[in-house]
Amino acid sequence: MAEDTKLRREQLLKKYEEKGFDGLTEHERLELLFTYSRCTEPAALAAELLGEYGSINALANADPALLMKDGRINESTAVLLRLIPSVSRSLYMERFAVKTIKDAESAKKYFSGHFIGAVGEKLIITAVSKKMRVISSKVLAYGTNTKAAASYKDIADFVVRTDCTIFFTAHNHPNGSSMPSDSDILFTKNVIASMTMLGAVLADHIIIGASDATSFRELGILREMSDKNAEGYHV
Repeated sequence: MAEDTKLRREQLLKKYEEKGFDGLTEHERLELLFTYSRCTEPAALAAELLGEYGSINALANADPALLMKDGRINESTAVLLRLIPSVSRSLYMERFAVKTIKDAESAKKYFSGHFIGAVGEKLIITAVSKKMRVISSKVLAYGTNTKAAASYKDIADFVVRTDCTIFFTAHNHPNGSSMPSDSDILFTKNVIASMTMLGAVLADHIIIGASDATSFRELGILREMSDKNAEGYHV
C-alpha cells in the first residue's frame, strides 16, 4: 500500500475510534472501506462513485458487473460493496428476530428487516402456521425502483410447497411513501381471490416505505381481508 494511502487510513481510523461511525462523512466511510480493497486512489474513487450513485446504499446495491466494467473497481472491491446490505440484513434479522406475526406491528417489524439496503422494489411472501409462527419466507420478485411483479402462479407454487393455510405478502417502496397504489390494491385483491381457491388466506399485505410502513388490514380498504379469515392475527 502506498504510504499516503496508509497514512490516510490511519487518520480515518483514528477519527472513527474517537467519533464513531456517525462521526464520519459519507465520503470518509466509503474512502475508509476502499483502503481495505486494494484499489488505487481511494479518496478520488469514493468521490467519483458517490457523485454517480448518490449514496453508499445505492452503490452497494448496484450490479457488480457494471461496477467492474470500466476497470475502476476490481472484483474484491465489488464483492466487498455487495456484502454491505447482505451483512446488514443478517445482523438486523438476528438481533430483532420475529418468530411470530400476531399483529400489524410485528408484521411491519418482521418485513422491515427484509428490505434493508434495497434500492429497487422486491416482493416477499411468508407462510405462517395457524399459531402465526413463521414457517418460510421467499423473495418472489425483484424489480425496478418503482415496480416488482410476480405471477399468481409463483404465489400458488409457494403456498402449495409450504402447505400453508395462512400467508403474508410484502413489498417495498424504496423511494417514497408506504401508502398503496391502485395497482397494489388490485394485486392484493387478486391474490386473495386466487389463493382462496387453494384454501389459503392472505393475513395481510405489508408495504415498507422509505421511512414508514403500512398494513392493508389496518387501512381496512379491502372487505375481503377480515379478522375471521386469519384468527390469531390482529391489527
